[in-house]
Amino acid sequence: MRLRLIASAVIFLSLPAHAVDQGVSIETWGDLYVQGEPSAQSWFRFAYILDAHLHRTVFVKLAALIERDSHGDIARDVLYDADDRDLKRAAMRFRDLTLGFRAGEVTVLLGRQRLTWARTTFVNATDNLTPRDWTDPLAEVRLSPLAADVTWEHERWHAEGALVPRYAPSRLPQLGGRWFAFPAEIEPSWGSASFPPVSWNTLQGALRGGYRGSRGEARVSYFRGYDDAERLTPRFGPPDPLTGVVPVALDRSFPRLEVTGLDGEFLAASWIVRGEAGYFHYPDGGDGFLLYQLEAEWSRGPWRALAGFGDTVGGGATAVAATSLDAAYLPAIFVAGTYGEATEWQVELTATVGTKGGDSLLRASGSYPFAGHVRVGGEIDLMAGGVATFWGRWRDNDRMRVFVKLDF
Repeated sequence: MRLRLIASAVIFLSLPAHAVDQGVSIETWGDLYVQGEPSAQSWFRFAYILDAHLHRTVFVKLAALIERDSHGDIARDVLYDADDRDLKRAAMRFRDLTLGFRAGEVTVLLGRQRLTWARTTFVNATDNLTPRDWTDPLAEVRLSPLAADVTWEHERWHAEGALVPRYAPSRLPQLGGRWFAFPAEIEPSWGSASFPPVSWNTLQGALRGGYRGSRGEARVSYFRGYDDAERLTPRFGPPDPLTGVVPVALDRSFPRLEVTGLDGEFLAASWIVRGEAGYFHYPDGGDGFLLYQLEAEWSRGPWRALAGFGDTVGGGATAVAATSLDAAYLPAIFVAGTYGEATEWQVELTATVGTKGGDSLLRASGSYPFAGHVRVGGEIDLMAGGVATFWGRWRDNDRMRVFVKLDF
């Protein structure tokens, strides 16, 4: 595997190119938590990014990342996870590793890529092709599956289709850690995992198409594949006669899923109104439900303000289990305010408030560039609510983050 990675990188870097845009990014950050162990954590990320046009109709995109942390959330013994199925994120991953072709109104991308079909800011019902990495639930990372993507654009009309041959679920936080904790009388472990085989019958795919007007855009979409949120089934063992601790094995399964979606936006002076909705259907059983978000954004110069609301309709417990951490806190109100440009101060304040449980996540962040290549900043995350609510269960994990990012 290492030889294949090295060979691929050499080929990409040695090909003659008509235009090349490349750079290096180094980012390091540290977290300080109010409670829990470890109380301090640190992270490091090195990224090499290449965008090269080998011909006027052929191009490549490469973004290779190497990561390390202080506390073991990132694997120490695995360099690269080709399937993205390991319980820990590997030390190396590709955010992009694609070969592209452009002919007239058609563009084709082959390789590892992030297929983020999102419209709204917080909840994305039509975005089901790319799984997430929730190792740190407050810092979502997108995985990049091996995929084929074709886009067609003609005047104001556009269409896109994508295929993902090998399924990978969204990665959960580490079992027994601060984000996936269990009572002291429970000893959790991972059990079996029944991944879908790679075949024509299990091929994941999605289509979307729409129309862009002078005042807005509307799209329809359809996804067929598997839910990126794995279903967990506990198996309880006999308790330890001395300590009373009960072993629990968590078996993982991955239900088939179909999503029919609609999204769009409308522009009016300084305002943009957006909406995104999708109906989730489980062919093998389970209540279907509608997931949606509506939002309005106002902007003027460096100022931007946004307010929105998201919820599910129907589905009962299925609606929560099937949407994983990206929508389990619904119904909720979302508010965000930002100020700044890329070359100056950037300040942001966001809040997510559950309208049913009363729990909340408040985030304040800011950063400033130095010398054109360095950006320094910080962030504070505060969670509140009852122990049975989504954000309330993590209320002891309030933290402060500081970071430094260098771009060359």
